[in-house]
Amino acid sequence: MTLLGLLDLSAAFDTVDHQILVERLRRTFGVDGSSLDWAISYLTGRTQFVRFNGQTSGVTSVSCGVPQGSVLGPSLFVLYAADLIPLTEDCGVSVHAYADDLQVDGHAHATQSAQLLTQTADCIARVEVWMVRNRLCSTRRRLSVIWLGSARRLRQCTPDAMIVSGASIKPSQAVRDLGVIVDGDISVGIAGGVGGVEPPPPNQFSKPPPPA
Repeated sequence: MTLLGLLDLSAAFDTVDHQILVERLRRTFGVDGSSLDWAISYLTGRTQFVRFNGQTSGVTSVSCGVPQGSVLGPSLFVLYAADLIPLTEDCGVSVHAYADDLQVDGHAHATQSAQLLTQTADCIARVEVWMVRNRLCSTRRRLSVIWLGSARRLRQCTPDAMIVSGASIKPSQAVRDLGVIVDGDISVGIAGGVGGVEPPPPNQFSKPPPPA
């Protein structure tokens, strides 16, 4: 059995704290000298304003965030959040990260599914604490967990909900992961249109629908 947890980072690129990022570049990755000065120059001195219906707000300084549409933005975010990898591995689960998408998963026999549920919940709670300390925000209502395995194994695993910091999260029958819908027996479908699409037969990938 595999228990997969998908964490949603809310406005992740916009909440990167510049001071924390610079310190992490210096202490964790050994960036110094002109390279660090260049990074600081790239981050600082940015301003923003809002223009709506012909009216323009005042200009304010930007002390957090990396440009999401830039080449450097995703790379800087990965460096900023790099500590999440060893943190989750210390919990005894695997972690997969792609820019601001984070997944944790653990494996156990169906008879030990309750222990795995608790272990994964503790890991997710630790991740959320780290996010708060580093000024990132996890959207609890969009946290998804799902059991993966054969139909027989799924029937044997615990029916309990996951409890994360006092909140109850019931495992889903299907989850959306990077535009793909995955259900418990590893059927996969392409997410698209209103309400998604019907999943294909088990263990098969569907082709994207032809253009309209």
